[in-house]
Amino acid sequence: MSGRLRIEIAGAGIAGLTAAAALAQRGHSVRVHESSGELREIGAGIYLKRNSVEVLKKLGLFDALTRRAERLLCGEIRDERNRVLLRRVTAAEEAFTVLRQTLHELLAEAARAAGAEIVTNSKLIAASGDGEITLAGGERAKADLVIGAEGVNSVVRDALGLTRSNEKLPDGAIRLLIPRTNADQPGLSVENWSGPCRLGMVPCSPADIYMFLIGPQAERRAGAVPVDKAYWTQLYPHLADIIARIPPDVGRFGRHAYVTVSAWSRGRAAILGDAVHAQPPNLGQGAGMSMANAAALAETLDAHAGNVEAGLAAWEATRRPVSEAVQRWSYRYGVLGYQCPAPLYGARAAAIKALGRIGPTGRHWGWLWRGGMGPASAVS
Repeated sequence: MSGRLRIEIAGAGIAGLTAAAALAQRGHSVRVHESSGELREIGAGIYLKRNSVEVLKKLGLFDALTRRAERLLCGEIRDERNRVLLRRVTAAEEAFTVLRQTLHELLAEAARAAGAEIVTNSKLIAASGDGEITLAGGERAKADLVIGAEGVNSVVRDALGLTRSNEKLPDGAIRLLIPRTNADQPGLSVENWSGPCRLGMVPCSPADIYMFLIGPQAERRAGAVPVDKAYWTQLYPHLADIIARIPPDVGRFGRHAYVTVSAWSRGRAAILGDAVHAQPPNLGQGAGMSMANAAALAETLDAHAGNVEAGLAAWEATRRPVSEAVQRWSYRYGVLGYQCPAPLYGARAAAIKALGRIGPTGRHWGWLWRGGMGPASAVS
């Protein structure tokens, strides 16, 4: 891009830091505002699939990431009797799991190395389409581009009048880490279904298994923290030894959110990440779509040579259809869990098994799984 832009970013999560690194590496002046007193990523593990892996390569972080990550070899969905309903072979793909904090630290290092400034205890409280921001301490600044990447309750999004809906869904998840043992199969991601609940687990570091426990908010025991091990063991008796590994003082239950917007930008201000497409984590693509969209934003601005408004319009036209498709299907997948009547659980399992084996649906699911990239992977 001709000309160096001054860019202010609200939020130093995965979306904000990816944008900061990508934009700073292109020579722009970037300042990131983080409202908390330190950089930290809430969560346990994270899936990195085709779209986010491509971003890490472009940022020069792929080798550093893979040294600390687990390569995914196979993904399975099983029923409450431990029968495999669907198996997706991913050994030929570049797909990984890693600790969320590891990814967060690498992105922060890349942003700073490229010259981005990251300011903690700095809360943005107002923004406008002409690029002006106001901070909690009273400071005002004018930028060529403002990016709101501060999550579900984005101040930038609301200030620009872009919010269409911000909904808490009827289900949620507890995400945590348990100790890894030699009995845990490397590279295997398993999601277990039983009634309205799901229990997933996958290695994400040499020492850790990432586990997620998903259930309806109305079922008190499903969201209890400390984890109600007796409840989950009743649902999955064959996983009793694994459930017993859950530490007594970890995890938190978080309701899933679903955000829709009227547009991705207004004037010289844009929104990114959960501020745009918050979704239940059923496809493992919330962060992946955020990273892909952040990198695409930097590339599109570059292609439009300093015309910020035109660049933002082109970015939204290209990325919004893919993002919203992934978001919609992630939501629908969750509904299949918490809204399915008990008498239809058997039919649900049969449908999952059948749909994974039908060519068109299998290919579409593979496309969604990668965040809208590439052909479908093998399904057996």
